[in-house]
Amino acid sequence: MAAWRSFVLVLLPFAAGYYLSYVFRTINALIAGALTEEVALSPADLGLLTSVYFLAMAAVQFPLGILLDRYGPRRVQAASLIVAAAGAGVFATATSMPGLMLGRGLIGIGVAAALMASLKAIVLWFPRERIAFANGCVVMLGALGAVTATAPAEALVAMLGWRGLFLLLGAITALCALAVFVIVPEVAPIAPLSRPPPVKLRHIYRDARFLRLAPLSTMCIGTSWSLQGLWAAPWFEHEACGYRASSSADGAGAQLWRLASRLGR
Repeated sequence: MAAWRSFVLVLLPFAAGYYLSYVFRTINALIAGALTEEVALSPADLGLLTSVYFLAMAAVQFPLGILLDRYGPRRVQAASLIVAAAGAGVFATATSMPGLMLGRGLIGIGVAAALMASLKAIVLWFPRERIAFANGCVVMLGALGAVTATAPAEALVAMLGWRGLFLLLGAITALCALAVFVIVPEVAPIAPLSRPPPVKLRHIYRDARFLRLAPLSTMCIGTSWSLQGLWAAPWFEHEACGYRASSSADGAGAQLWRLASRLGR
């Protein structure tokens, strides 16, 4: 397959799913005020609601890995995004905390495979010398979702309300699932691959490389997602000179950049 066809037929559909996962991940920071007023959520409720996404995503990583190996990224990603679309619909129509948590949890489950399915598809369809570039493209395009969840999403909320925004996101997610299933070709392996020897989880958790990297990854990614996903927006709105919700990501980024600059001196 030509390089441009692989990019259009494989990378872009999967990157779109990863992009949506970023939108869903950070959108609560934008609608936190509306949720608090309309559904009468306390700060603790809002924090729990936002964390459900991550808890659900983490809970299904092991089975998703097995499914990706058994059924391939195309089928798993398409089916998962349908779950996310249903979750967005549940979230949009919920009137209580349990309903919001259910919707948020379904979204987390639905986008849990977005990154790994993309990386798996790239390994299957791209030549070895293009894998690093393709991985970078997926991460870049996906991260644009965090940007979309600022001023562009705020404009949509002004027109549609937060419920209308989630209904729109649900429809887009369903279309993305259809695109992945219809556009991405089926992978037909030339020769059956030999099964690697089974590795138990305890072997991974005892591996020195895992023990060195896991704490760093946990601290960096956990802190970053917490800031982007919820805490930065209310703090900048109420404590830092009345920033708008859509400006919170810019403000948080500026503060983190200043901190990094000072530490680097």
